Amino acid sequence: MIGHGHKLKIINHPAIRDHKGIIHYNANRYICKDCKKTAFERNPFSFDGFNSSLFLIQNAMKLLGNLNYNLKMISDELNISTTQLCKYLDSYVTIPKRQLPECLGIDEIHNNYLSRRNSSYLCIIVDNVNRHIYDVLDSRNKQHLSLYFSSIPREERCRVKYVTIDMWESYKDVVNTYFPNATIAVDPFHVVSHLTKGFERLRVDLMKQCEYGSNAYYLLKKWHWLLEKDNVYLDNDRVYNSRFKMKLNRRDILHMILDTFPVLAQAYSLKEEYREFNRKSTYDEACDRFPKIAKSFKNSGIRQYDEFTAILFNWQEEILNSFLRPYDERKLSNSFTENINGKIRTYLAVSRGINNFQRFRKRVIFALSPDVFYALTSSLQSEKRSGKKRGTYNKTRD
Repeated sequence: MIGHGHKLKIINHPAIRDHKGIIHYNANRYICKDCKKTAFERNPFSFDGFNSSLFLIQNAMKLLGNLNYNLKMISDELNISTTQLCKYLDSYVTIPKRQLPECLGIDEIHNNYLSRRNSSYLCIIVDNVNRHIYDVLDSRNKQHLSLYFSSIPREERCRVKYVTIDMWESYKDVVNTYFPNATIAVDPFHVVSHLTKGFERLRVDLMKQCEYGSNAYYLLKKWHWLLEKDNVYLDNDRVYNSRFKMKLNRRDILHMILDTFPVLAQAYSLKEEYREFNRKSTYDEACDRFPKIAKSFKNSGIRQYDEFTAILFNWQEEILNSFLRPYDERKLSNSFTENINGKIRTYLAVSRGINNFQRFRKRVIFALSPDVFYALTSSLQSEKRSGKKRGTYNKTRD
Protein backbone atom coordinates (compact mmCIF):
# COMPACT_ATOMS: atom_id res chain seq x y z
CA MET A 1 0.00 0.00 0.00
CA ILE A 2 1.13 3.52 -0.73
CA GLY A 3 0.17 6.92 0.62
CA HIS A 4 -3.07 8.35 -0.72
CA GLY A 5 -3.49 11.68 1.02
CA HIS A 6 -5.06 12.29 4.38
CA LYS A 7 -8.38 13.25 5.97
CA LEU A 8 -9.04 15.72 8.79
CA LYS A 9 -10.73 14.12 11.82
CA ILE A 10 -12.00 16.10 14.79
CA ILE A 11 -11.84 14.29 18.15
CA ASN A 12 -13.17 15.55 21.48
CA HIS A 13 -10.36 15.56 24.04
CA PRO A 14 -11.08 17.63 27.21
CA ALA A 15 -7.55 17.59 28.63
CA ILE A 16 -8.20 20.76 30.68
CA ARG A 17 -11.04 20.76 33.19
CA ASP A 18 -14.08 22.88 32.28
CA HIS A 19 -12.66 23.59 28.83
CA LYS A 20 -13.69 22.05 25.55
CA GLY A 21 -10.67 20.37 24.01
CA ILE A 22 -10.41 19.36 20.35
CA ILE A 23 -7.79 17.30 18.49
CA HIS A 24 -7.47 18.11 14.79
CA TYR A 25 -5.98 14.92 13.44
CA ASN A 26 -4.85 14.49 9.84
CA ALA A 27 -5.33 10.75 9.37
CA ASN A 28 -3.07 9.28 6.69
CA ARG A 29 -4.87 7.30 4.01
CA TYR A 30 -3.35 4.45 2.01
CA ILE A 31 -4.30 2.69 -1.22
CA CYS A 32 -3.51 -0.81 -2.43
CA LYS A 33 -1.70 -0.74 -5.78
CA ASP A 34 -3.34 -4.01 -6.85
CA CYS A 35 -7.00 -3.88 -5.73
CA LYS A 36 -7.20 -0.09 -5.31
CA LYS A 37 -8.86 -0.39 -1.90
CA THR A 38 -8.15 2.42 0.56
CA ALA A 39 -7.65 2.29 4.32
CA PHE A 40 -6.76 4.72 7.07
CA GLU A 41 -3.88 4.30 9.49
CA ARG A 42 -4.62 3.18 13.04
CA ASN A 43 -6.09 6.03 15.05
CA PRO A 44 -3.75 6.66 18.03
CA PHE A 45 -6.31 8.82 19.89
CA SER A 46 -9.50 6.78 19.78
CA PHE A 47 -11.31 3.83 18.23
CA ASP A 48 -12.08 4.01 14.52
CA GLY A 49 -15.34 5.81 13.93
CA PHE A 50 -15.37 7.48 17.36
CA ASN A 51 -15.28 11.25 17.81
CA SER A 52 -14.32 10.96 21.50
CA SER A 53 -10.78 10.24 22.62
CA LEU A 54 -9.85 7.29 24.81
CA PHE A 55 -8.91 9.79 27.50
CA LEU A 56 -12.44 11.22 27.45
CA ILE A 57 -14.05 7.76 27.59
CA GLN A 58 -11.85 6.75 30.53
CA ASN A 59 -12.80 9.94 32.40
CA ALA A 60 -16.46 9.24 31.67
CA MET A 61 -16.18 5.71 33.12
CA LYS A 62 -14.41 7.01 36.24
CA LEU A 63 -17.18 9.54 36.83
CA LEU A 64 -19.84 6.89 36.20
CA GLY A 65 -18.21 4.99 39.05
CA ASN A 66 -19.04 7.86 41.43
CA LEU A 67 -22.72 7.89 42.42
CA ASN A 68 -22.50 11.53 43.54
CA TYR A 69 -22.59 12.50 39.85
CA ASN A 70 -25.71 12.19 37.75
CA LEU A 71 -25.56 11.84 33.98
CA LYS A 72 -26.25 15.54 33.40
CA MET A 73 -23.29 16.55 35.60
CA ILE A 74 -20.95 14.21 33.72
CA SER A 75 -22.36 15.36 30.39
CA ASP A 76 -21.75 19.02 31.21
CA GLU A 77 -18.22 18.38 32.48
CA LEU A 78 -17.08 16.27 29.51
CA ASN A 79 -19.23 17.95 26.84
CA ILE A 80 -20.82 14.73 25.58
CA SER A 81 -24.47 13.71 25.49
CA THR A 82 -26.18 11.66 28.18
CA THR A 83 -27.21 9.19 25.48
CA GLN A 84 -23.55 8.56 24.69
CA LEU A 85 -22.79 8.10 28.38
CA CYS A 86 -25.54 5.49 28.63
CA LYS A 87 -24.03 3.65 25.67
CA TYR A 88 -20.62 3.61 27.36
CA LEU A 89 -22.16 2.19 30.54
CA ASP A 90 -24.17 -0.42 28.62
CA SER A 91 -21.22 -1.48 26.49
CA TYR A 92 -18.19 -1.37 28.74
CA VAL A 93 -19.53 -2.66 32.08
CA THR A 94 -20.44 -6.31 32.43
CA ILE A 95 -21.53 -7.75 35.76
CA PRO A 96 -19.80 -11.15 36.07
CA LYS A 97 -21.36 -14.13 37.81
CA ARG A 98 -19.94 -14.17 41.32
CA GLN A 99 -20.12 -16.76 44.06
CA LEU A 100 -22.42 -16.13 46.97
CA PRO A 101 -20.55 -14.66 49.95
CA GLU A 102 -20.22 -16.50 53.24
CA CYS A 103 -22.21 -13.82 55.07
CA LEU A 104 -25.12 -12.25 53.19
CA GLY A 105 -26.97 -9.08 54.11
CA ILE A 106 -30.47 -8.53 52.70
CA ASP A 107 -32.36 -5.26 52.94
CA GLU A 108 -34.65 -3.08 50.84
CA ILE A 109 -34.98 0.48 49.62
CA HIS A 110 -38.22 2.14 48.60
CA ASN A 111 -38.63 3.24 44.98
CA ASN A 112 -41.83 3.19 42.92
CA TYR A 113 -40.21 3.81 39.53
CA LEU A 114 -37.52 1.12 39.44
CA SER A 115 -39.34 -1.65 41.32
CA ARG A 116 -41.78 -4.08 39.76
CA ARG A 117 -45.44 -3.14 39.55
CA ASN A 118 -46.38 -5.52 42.36
CA SER A 119 -43.67 -4.16 44.66
CA SER A 120 -42.59 -0.72 45.84
CA TYR A 121 -39.19 -1.86 47.09
CA LEU A 122 -35.84 -2.79 45.59
CA CYS A 123 -33.97 -5.62 47.30
CA ILE A 124 -30.31 -4.95 48.11
CA ILE A 125 -27.98 -7.93 48.68
CA VAL A 126 -24.48 -7.29 50.09
CA ASP A 127 -21.37 -9.20 51.10
CA ASN A 128 -20.89 -8.48 54.81
CA VAL A 129 -17.38 -9.97 54.90
CA ASN A 130 -15.71 -8.29 51.90
CA ARG A 131 -17.88 -5.17 52.35
CA HIS A 132 -19.28 -4.68 48.86
CA ILE A 133 -22.63 -4.92 47.13
CA TYR A 134 -23.51 -8.30 45.62
CA ASP A 135 -26.69 -7.64 43.64
CA VAL A 136 -29.79 -5.47 43.29
CA LEU A 137 -33.23 -6.96 42.58
CA ASP A 138 -36.30 -5.08 41.41
CA SER A 139 -38.59 -6.68 44.00
CA ARG A 140 -38.43 -8.02 47.54
CA ASN A 141 -41.51 -10.26 47.37
CA LYS A 142 -41.17 -13.91 48.29
CA GLN A 143 -41.84 -15.32 44.82
CA HIS A 144 -39.24 -13.16 43.14
CA LEU A 145 -36.60 -13.93 45.78
CA SER A 146 -37.36 -17.65 45.49
CA LEU A 147 -36.88 -17.59 41.72
CA TYR A 148 -33.61 -15.69 42.10
CA PHE A 149 -32.00 -17.93 44.72
CA SER A 150 -33.32 -21.18 43.19
CA SER A 151 -31.32 -20.38 40.04
CA ILE A 152 -28.09 -20.57 42.08
CA PRO A 153 -26.62 -24.08 42.50
CA ARG A 154 -27.41 -25.76 45.81
CA GLU A 155 -23.73 -26.43 46.55
CA GLU A 156 -23.05 -22.71 46.40
CA ARG A 157 -26.03 -21.86 48.60
CA CYS A 158 -24.95 -24.43 51.19
CA ARG A 159 -21.68 -22.54 51.71
CA VAL A 160 -23.52 -19.49 53.09
CA LYS A 161 -23.07 -19.46 56.88
CA TYR A 162 -24.84 -16.26 58.01
CA VAL A 163 -27.65 -14.09 56.66
CA THR A 164 -28.57 -10.74 58.24
CA ILE A 165 -32.08 -9.39 57.61
CA ASP A 166 -34.61 -6.97 58.98
CA MET A 167 -37.92 -8.29 60.31
CA TRP A 168 -39.55 -8.94 56.92
CA GLU A 169 -41.12 -12.39 57.14
CA SER A 170 -40.47 -13.24 53.48
CA TYR A 171 -36.70 -12.93 53.99
CA LYS A 172 -36.83 -15.43 56.83
CA ASP A 173 -38.91 -17.93 54.83
CA VAL A 174 -36.66 -17.69 51.77
CA VAL A 175 -33.46 -18.08 53.80
CA ASN A 176 -34.82 -21.14 55.63
CA THR A 177 -35.77 -22.69 52.28
CA TYR A 178 -32.69 -21.97 50.17
CA PHE A 179 -29.85 -21.66 52.70
CA PRO A 180 -29.99 -24.82 54.82
CA ASN A 181 -26.71 -24.16 56.64
CA ALA A 182 -27.22 -20.45 57.30
CA THR A 183 -27.79 -18.80 60.67
CA ILE A 184 -30.32 -15.96 60.47
CA ALA A 185 -29.63 -12.80 62.45
CA VAL A 186 -31.98 -9.84 62.79
CA ASP A 187 -30.35 -6.45 62.48
CA PRO A 188 -30.14 -5.06 66.06
CA PHE A 189 -30.59 -1.50 64.81
CA HIS A 190 -34.09 -2.33 63.55
CA VAL A 191 -34.98 -3.91 66.89
CA VAL A 192 -33.84 -0.84 68.85
CA SER A 193 -35.64 1.38 66.33
CA HIS A 194 -38.96 -0.32 67.16
CA LEU A 195 -38.20 0.16 70.87
CA THR A 196 -37.50 3.89 70.55
CA LYS A 197 -40.61 4.40 68.38
CA GLY A 198 -42.74 2.77 71.08
CA PHE A 199 -41.19 5.02 73.73
CA GLU A 200 -41.78 8.09 71.56
CA ARG A 201 -45.46 7.14 71.09
CA LEU A 202 -45.85 6.89 74.86
CA ARG A 203 -44.27 10.33 75.41
CA VAL A 204 -46.49 11.95 72.77
CA ASP A 205 -49.63 10.28 74.16
CA LEU A 206 -48.82 11.58 77.65
CA MET A 207 -48.11 15.04 76.32
CA LYS A 208 -51.48 15.16 74.56
CA GLN A 209 -53.19 14.38 77.86
CA CYS A 210 -51.54 17.38 79.55
CA GLU A 211 -53.07 20.83 79.54
CA TYR A 212 -51.46 22.98 76.90
CA GLY A 213 -48.90 25.35 78.46
CA SER A 214 -48.76 23.49 81.78
CA ASN A 215 -45.50 22.56 83.47
CA ALA A 216 -45.99 18.89 82.55
CA TYR A 217 -46.55 19.82 78.89
CA TYR A 218 -43.49 22.07 78.98
CA LEU A 219 -41.27 19.27 80.34
CA LEU A 220 -42.33 16.74 77.69
CA LYS A 221 -42.27 19.27 74.84
CA LYS A 222 -39.02 21.11 75.47
CA TRP A 223 -36.88 18.57 77.33
CA HIS A 224 -37.83 15.27 75.65
CA TRP A 225 -34.32 15.01 74.19
CA LEU A 226 -33.00 14.24 77.68
CA LEU A 227 -34.94 10.95 77.44
CA GLU A 228 -33.83 10.11 73.91
CA LYS A 229 -30.25 11.22 73.29
CA ASP A 230 -27.19 9.19 74.23
CA ASN A 231 -24.29 10.38 76.36
CA VAL A 232 -25.96 13.54 77.58
CA TYR A 233 -23.91 15.27 80.26
CA LEU A 234 -26.45 15.72 83.06
CA ASP A 235 -24.31 17.35 85.78
CA ASN A 236 -23.82 20.70 84.08
CA ASP A 237 -23.83 23.95 86.06
CA ARG A 238 -27.24 24.93 87.38
CA VAL A 239 -28.79 27.87 85.53
CA TYR A 240 -31.87 29.90 86.33
CA ASN A 241 -35.10 28.52 84.85
CA SER A 242 -37.73 31.25 84.52
CA ARG A 243 -40.67 28.83 84.48
CA PHE A 244 -39.79 27.13 87.76
CA LYS A 245 -38.03 30.21 89.15
CA MET A 246 -35.02 28.30 90.39
CA LYS A 247 -31.63 27.13 89.25
CA LEU A 248 -31.70 23.69 87.61
CA ASN A 249 -29.31 21.49 85.69
CA ARG A 250 -30.22 18.71 83.25
CA ARG A 251 -30.28 16.00 85.91
CA ASP A 252 -32.80 17.99 87.96
CA ILE A 253 -35.07 18.39 84.94
CA LEU A 254 -34.79 14.68 84.05
CA HIS A 255 -35.81 13.75 87.59
CA MET A 256 -38.74 16.17 87.37
CA ILE A 257 -39.97 14.47 84.19
CA LEU A 258 -39.67 10.96 85.63
CA ASP A 259 -41.29 11.96 88.93
CA THR A 260 -44.21 13.63 87.15
CA PHE A 261 -44.90 10.63 84.89
CA PRO A 262 -44.32 7.28 86.68
CA VAL A 263 -45.33 5.21 83.62
CA LEU A 264 -42.80 7.14 81.53
CA ALA A 265 -40.17 6.47 84.18
CA GLN A 266 -40.94 2.75 83.95
CA ALA A 267 -40.77 2.82 80.15
CA TYR A 268 -37.52 4.81 80.28
CA SER A 269 -35.97 2.26 82.65
CA LEU A 270 -36.96 -0.64 80.37
CA LYS A 271 -35.66 1.17 77.29
CA GLU A 272 -32.29 1.95 78.81
CA GLU A 273 -31.97 -1.59 80.18
CA TYR A 274 -32.50 -3.12 76.74
CA ARG A 275 -30.16 -0.66 75.03
CA GLU A 276 -27.41 -1.39 77.56
CA PHE A 277 -28.07 -5.11 77.10
CA ASN A 278 -27.90 -4.73 73.30
CA ARG A 279 -24.69 -2.69 73.44
CA LYS A 280 -22.56 -4.67 75.89
CA SER A 281 -23.74 -8.29 76.10
CA THR A 282 -21.85 -11.21 74.65
CA TYR A 283 -23.78 -14.07 73.04
CA ASP A 284 -23.75 -16.19 76.20
CA GLU A 285 -24.77 -13.23 78.38
CA ALA A 286 -27.55 -12.36 75.95
CA CYS A 287 -28.95 -15.90 76.06
CA ASP A 288 -29.04 -15.71 79.87
CA ARG A 289 -30.55 -12.22 80.20
CA PHE A 290 -32.95 -12.13 77.25
CA PRO A 291 -35.86 -14.17 78.76
CA LYS A 292 -35.93 -11.93 81.85
CA ILE A 293 -35.89 -8.74 79.77
CA ALA A 294 -38.65 -10.00 77.47
CA LYS A 295 -40.76 -10.93 80.49
CA SER A 296 -40.24 -7.46 82.00
CA PHE A 297 -41.61 -5.81 78.87
CA LYS A 298 -44.59 -8.19 78.83
CA ASN A 299 -45.41 -7.61 82.50
CA SER A 300 -45.07 -3.82 82.25
CA GLY A 301 -48.52 -3.50 80.68
CA ILE A 302 -47.39 -0.48 78.63
CA ARG A 303 -49.61 -0.50 75.55
CA GLN A 304 -47.09 1.38 73.38
CA TYR A 305 -44.57 -1.45 73.93
CA ASP A 306 -46.93 -4.22 72.71
CA GLU A 307 -45.43 -4.27 69.21
CA PHE A 308 -41.88 -4.40 70.55
CA THR A 309 -42.80 -7.13 73.05
CA ALA A 310 -44.26 -9.23 70.20
CA ILE A 311 -40.99 -8.79 68.29
CA LEU A 312 -38.98 -10.04 71.28
CA PHE A 313 -41.02 -13.25 71.50
CA ASN A 314 -41.53 -13.89 67.76
CA TRP A 315 -37.92 -13.20 66.73
CA GLN A 316 -36.08 -14.36 69.85
CA GLU A 317 -33.71 -16.80 68.12
CA GLU A 318 -32.80 -14.36 65.32
CA ILE A 319 -32.25 -11.49 67.79
CA LEU A 320 -29.92 -13.62 69.90
CA ASN A 321 -28.01 -14.70 66.78
CA SER A 322 -27.14 -11.04 66.18
CA PHE A 323 -24.89 -11.18 69.26
CA LEU A 324 -22.57 -13.64 67.50
CA ARG A 325 -19.27 -12.09 66.47
CA PRO A 326 -17.75 -14.33 63.78
CA TYR A 327 -15.89 -11.56 61.91
CA ASP A 328 -13.51 -9.04 63.49
CA GLU A 329 -15.47 -9.04 66.76
CA ARG A 330 -18.38 -7.30 65.02
CA LYS A 331 -21.96 -8.19 65.82
CA LEU A 332 -24.00 -9.59 62.95
CA SER A 333 -25.97 -6.64 61.61
CA ASN A 334 -27.14 -4.84 58.48
CA SER A 335 -24.98 -1.79 59.19
CA PHE A 336 -23.07 -2.14 55.93
CA THR A 337 -26.31 -2.66 54.01
CA GLU A 338 -27.67 0.57 55.49
CA ASN A 339 -24.46 2.30 54.40
CA ILE A 340 -25.02 1.06 50.84
CA ASN A 341 -28.66 2.14 50.99
CA GLY A 342 -27.58 5.64 51.96
CA LYS A 343 -25.33 5.90 48.90
CA ILE A 344 -28.09 4.60 46.64
CA ARG A 345 -30.56 7.12 48.08
CA THR A 346 -28.08 9.90 47.36
CA TYR A 347 -27.74 8.68 43.78
CA LEU A 348 -31.53 8.56 43.35
CA ALA A 349 -31.83 12.06 44.81
CA VAL A 350 -29.22 13.69 42.55
CA SER A 351 -30.51 11.83 39.48
CA ARG A 352 -34.02 13.31 39.80
CA GLY A 353 -35.72 10.19 38.47
CA ILE A 354 -34.47 6.93 36.92
CA ASN A 355 -36.72 4.37 35.24
CA ASN A 356 -34.32 1.96 33.52
CA PHE A 357 -33.70 -0.70 36.16
CA GLN A 358 -31.04 -2.68 34.24
CA ARG A 359 -28.96 0.43 33.70
CA PHE A 360 -29.47 1.50 37.32
CA ARG A 361 -28.42 -1.95 38.59
CA LYS A 362 -25.31 -1.98 36.41
CA ARG A 363 -24.12 1.44 37.51
CA VAL A 364 -24.76 0.82 41.22
CA ILE A 365 -22.85 -2.49 41.23
CA PHE A 366 -20.04 -1.00 39.11
CA ALA A 367 -19.69 1.94 41.51
CA LEU A 368 -19.96 0.02 44.79
CA SER A 369 -18.18 -3.27 44.01
CA PRO A 370 -14.36 -3.16 43.82
CA ASP A 371 -14.31 -6.46 41.89
CA VAL A 372 -16.36 -5.11 38.95
CA PHE A 373 -14.35 -3.28 36.26
CA TYR A 374 -14.92 -1.75 32.85
CA ALA A 375 -13.27 -2.76 29.56
CA LEU A 376 -13.09 -0.42 26.55
CA THR A 377 -13.95 -1.86 23.14
CA SER A 378 -14.71 -0.42 19.72
CA SER A 379 -18.32 -1.73 19.68
CA LEU A 380 -21.22 0.07 21.33
CA GLN A 381 -24.63 -1.22 22.34
CA SER A 382 -27.65 0.16 24.14
CA GLU A 383 -29.93 -1.37 26.76
CA LYS A 384 -32.65 1.17 26.11
CA ARG A 385 -36.05 -0.10 27.13
CA SER A 386 -38.52 -0.82 24.37
CA GLY A 387 -41.62 1.34 24.75
CA LYS A 388 -44.60 2.46 22.75
CA LYS A 389 -43.90 4.05 19.41
CA ARG A 390 -44.44 7.75 19.19
CA GLY A 391 -47.79 8.65 17.66
CA THR A 392 -48.48 11.00 14.81
CA TYR A 393 -49.14 14.66 15.49
CA ASN A 394 -49.65 17.87 13.60
CA LYS A 395 -46.92 20.41 14.08
CA THR A 396 -48.22 23.94 14.50
CA ARG A 397 -46.27 27.09 13.95
CA ASP A 398 -46.78 30.40 15.73
